[in-house]
Amino acid sequence: MEYLANFRLDLNSNAAFKEASKIQLLQQCISDSGWHFQLQEPILNDLLEKLDHPYKGVREAIGQTISTIYRTRYHESYANVEEFMKHQYEVSSIGSSCYTPTVAFTNTITEVFSQLVKWRQDRTTGQQISSSYSSGSKTVLMWLDTTLSSYECTQLAPFFSSLFMNELLFMMDIKEDPELMSLAYHVFRHLPNIPHATEFDTDVIDAMIQIGKTSSSWHQRLRVLINIQAVYYRRLFLLTRAQQGQLFDCVSSMLEDVQLEVRIGAATTLSGMIRCSPIVLRDHFVPLLKKKFTRILNKHQLPKRDSKPATPTPDQQRIILFRHAAVLGLGALVQAFPYASPPPSWLPEVLATLAVKAASDPGMVGKSVKTSLSDFKKTRQDTWHVDVKVCTMEKTPNTYTLCRCHS
Repeated sequence: MEYLANFRLDLNSNAAFKEASKIQLLQQCISDSGWHFQLQEPILNDLLEKLDHPYKGVREAIGQTISTIYRTRYHESYANVEEFMKHQYEVSSIGSSCYTPTVAFTNTITEVFSQLVKWRQDRTTGQQISSSYSSGSKTVLMWLDTTLSSYECTQLAPFFSSLFMNELLFMMDIKEDPELMSLAYHVFRHLPNIPHATEFDTDVIDAMIQIGKTSSSWHQRLRVLINIQAVYYRRLFLLTRAQQGQLFDCVSSMLEDVQLEVRIGAATTLSGMIRCSPIVLRDHFVPLLKKKFTRILNKHQLPKRDSKPATPTPDQQRIILFRHAAVLGLGALVQAFPYASPPPSWLPEVLATLAVKAASDPGMVGKSVKTSLSDFKKTRQDTWHVDVKVCTMEKTPNTYTLCRCHS
């Protein structure tokens, strides 16, 4: 034990594999000892000082060992059953929360990410050679990845919104280091899959909405849609109606993003959210979204074409952007029910709106309308004869004729 406590990492050693082997042996000893091992302070401090080690094998060993140390620190111990029951009764009606991060752990995480921010600010944009930021980030990502793969992962939940999300998105923007981008993307995708208490839902949702609406990087706005999907799917029956409304508002507003890739990603996300929602929730949000997108389409009319084509003005580009957002939104409503037969009662009207008011638009707007109508027709080849009979009884009898013409 004294040997382990006096362990120091030799940064000047040329044999990196020897240092990695030492750390791996240390990790195994701590893992086997569990929380009984109480000499972790000097070891932990030494490893935290070497987060930006230049060798990959050593960095991976450091990250895994730090994760092992913190995972084995947690234990719940009471003198007797009476003391245990008394403590649980005093905390709350359902007892105390498991794997709550300690003050020391919170301070360490905060300091580590503050150091990463400093290293990122000192790094030159476009720098090709390895930097303290890239090396330290890989070590921290290995630490997080190892912890998130264990049942102690819930102790990281309080840091998702405040520390992890923004910094991971910055790591994914380091195009000069594909390894860092890949590892950051892997950890970022893993965050919404971690079970956590409902008290953290508000912070996580607010953080994702802020990134989706205000981030200056369209890559970050696009990537956060992935986590919005996962959070909505996994927390569907735990989120409040207000939180669900916030996510729908965020995704629908991202349809008006200036970047085409973000608009298409938002349309796909919105379609999936509607498709997996319960009927009660679907019946509440679909009419609101249908009314919203139809109003946008009616409000922003294309100006009359001149005999000679000219370069679109900023106002015309703005109108095209809003019309494309409305078309993508209405198309998402249609794509949310690809195989429902007969289709929902409101769907023929949406198809008629797309076909009549936007199919003749030039460029990406008209193309998106034709794609939506064509996909709708293709997915209903087997039930077309039945759907036509049902829809001819509705208020929009010509909807299927329009779909056939524009497909």
